[in-house]
Amino acid sequence: MPILSQLFIVRFYKLNAGLFLVAFIALFGIMSGIDTINFHHALMRAITGSASNMLIAFVVFGLYNFKCISFSLKEIQKPENDFLYQVQGISNLRQIAQYTWCHTSLYLPVLLYGVIAALIGFKEGHIMLATSMLLWQVTMCVAGAYITFHQLNTTWKYPAIRLPEINLIKNRDYYFYLLYHSLYNRKGAIIGIKILSLLLLQFMVALNSDKPSRENVCFLILLCIATHALLPVYFADFQEKQLGFMRNMPLSLFKRYALYLVTYALLFLPELLFLLWNEKNVLPLPVIFALYALAIGRLMLYSSLQYLKTLTLDKYTGLVFGMFFVTLVLLAAVNLWLVSGLEFGLSIILFRWLYYKYEPQMQMKG
Repeated sequence: MPILSQLFIVRFYKLNAGLFLVAFIALFGIMSGIDTINFHHALMRAITGSASNMLIAFVVFGLYNFKCISFSLKEIQKPENDFLYQVQGISNLRQIAQYTWCHTSLYLPVLLYGVIAALIGFKEGHIMLATSMLLWQVTMCVAGAYITFHQLNTTWKYPAIRLPEINLIKNRDYYFYLLYHSLYNRKGAIIGIKILSLLLLQFMVALNSDKPSRENVCFLILLCIATHALLPVYFADFQEKQLGFMRNMPLSLFKRYALYLVTYALLFLPELLFLLWNEKNVLPLPVIFALYALAIGRLMLYSSLQYLKTLTLDKYTGLVFGMFFVTLVLLAAVNLWLVSGLEFGLSIILFRWLYYKYEPQMQMKG
């Protein structure tokens, strides 16, 4: 559809023209032609020649895909684009084809780089890693297309793919509201996040099978935390839209804060149990529990920041990306308990300062 091309593809590249120009100059315009080719050839060989390097590439590609998905969802949610919901009248197959084309066009710069890297990996004989690179690119395109499809097809028509209902929580206590929302309304996102998180942890076990490394463990745990970065966005949106009436209830600010705290503590239990079972011989128990506290504290900080009116999804993506690398640098010099304590403290201060200033009728991510 030409309208989808104008609304998503053309607008995306117009709005991000400056970013793409700076990125192009930084990656291809500083060195001479031959040096640039040699640099990227060596970089692609490094990506497809090492599992750890490929994981870093996956994170970078995933963050760019997150930016593309965020842009599409933001465009759909604009009042002037309500007409897009009429696309539900078109067949599911045709819709998915259109959304796949649109999202692939947004993801195209990274897709081309990943495909070329995979071809170099095949040439170098790294068949498994090169295949993983191609599969990751396909996953990114399909995931973006399906999220757009799901967003536009849940007002009156059931989506083409429906996950089974999960009825684990019988007692829907206040502190389980967000967890209940996760398992019922966001189960696709939760299942995908948990699968990726556990795959990263399993990869960590494989890395430490020959030579245990605390740095490898901490690096992959930070990746696991980053994979959960979308949850605070979902939870704050649910809390302020579908549970907006809760603001009129006589609940203390502590209980409102604790709603997020209990949710994240329960959501990260699988990762904690995995570490206790597989890495107790590599990491001391205090370090394992410090990583668990860091995961909860970081998502609490992300949740508090959702009430900042000036925080857009683009800025939030950059924040997640920046905090990942800053923490990675600090791991060697700063105690994990100190980092997690600082993030908990900052989340409490921000939540107390921002919560009652937030106006639910305003678009939080506009």
